[in-house]
Amino acid sequence: MSKPASGTYKIINRVLSVENKRLAITANAEGKPANVTEDSSSNTAQQWIIADFDNNTQSMAPSGGYVWTIRQTDTGITIQDGDRTAFWGVASASEDSQVTIGAGTGDVQQRWILVRVA
Repeated sequence: MSKPASGTYKIINRVLSVENKRLAITANAEGKPANVTEDSSSNTAQQWIIADFDNNTQSMAPSGGYVWTIRQTDTGITIQDGDRTAFWGVASASEDSQVTIGAGTGDVQQRWILVRVA
């Protein structure tokens, strides 16, 4: 499993919406959880800056200054806490669904695609 190169990315859920649209993680105002919205090239709130923090973890902005373990797997990218016990996912692949951070289920809704934008 490899980690992505530092850069600016869109983070797209592996599951398409019921409208067959790609859903990107979208940052909201500080203190509000991220959600997924239809992928849009003009939506800068869907751009995430990923940078190396140490050999194992990376920082993501905007995400409150936390560090994450981001790895490519056979089924897509996983985003986990530094201890690899909690995964980013969505409960429902639908517009405005909140991004969840919880126990790994192995479900494709906890898998992501990174699209480099800069």
